[in-house]
Amino acid sequence: MYQSENVIEKENHKTNIFSNVFAIKNVVVYIISFMLSMVGLGGEFSIFSISMLGACMASSVPVLGVIMVSLIGNLIKYGVGGALGYFLTTLVLVVALFIFKPVYNEQEKNEKIKIGKHILFSILAIQIVKLAMSGFTIYDVLSSITIAIIGLVFYKIFVNSAIVLQDFWTRRAFTIEELIGASLILAISVGAFGDTNLFGFNIKNILSILIVMILGWKNGILVGTTTGVTIGITIRSHHWFGTNYDSSL
Repeated sequence: MYQSENVIEKENHKTNIFSNVFAIKNVVVYIISFMLSMVGLGGEFSIFSISMLGACMASSVPVLGVIMVSLIGNLIKYGVGGALGYFLTTLVLVVALFIFKPVYNEQEKNEKIKIGKHILFSILAIQIVKLAMSGFTIYDVLSSITIAIIGLVFYKIFVNSAIVLQDFWTRRAFTIEELIGASLILAISVGAFGDTNLFGFNIKNILSILIVMILGWKNGILVGTTTGVTIGITIRSHHWFGTNYDSSL
């Protein structure tokens, strides 16, 4: 009985990944995915877009819409090379999921399937091929490994926070970890605006303040304060890491 229910659960998960693409609650996820795909860490495409794609796969969010908007975002930000890098990494990830079957998690957890190893493998595979074709130094190897690890870390953050983006306006309680992770996603995504100003006001700063106010209003002063600190550190990271950070965060 348990085995048959588990099989049905897996089939439902596979169906949910490719269905309900145009559901209203998923529009926010698509918008955030598009913005994340225009923020990077010095690579040829946005590593955040791969982390977000993995998070959507693992939490039963339809991925077709995420792939489409992220492909467009990488094309706008990084050109054809960036879009190709994202597409190839996505392709390797999908193939890896078929070859190495992911482990299914408890249904009540945000991460329905564990695909962290698949994310790490797909990023490393593309990085290794790129290095093999163009030549490399030890620095290039270490940079590629670092990028892959960063992609895995942000996948873990995003997969436990994507539910907040989907169900933020519903009457349900979120954990402090989910809310802080969601604030980090939003803080990174607003970096897509860079130094764009509207009537002399920086759009990124306005949206960052708005995020803090909304989260504090919906979830209390503790979440609002913690969110403000998280977003503040994310914005200031541009000054700490300098030109290695592609956006103006």
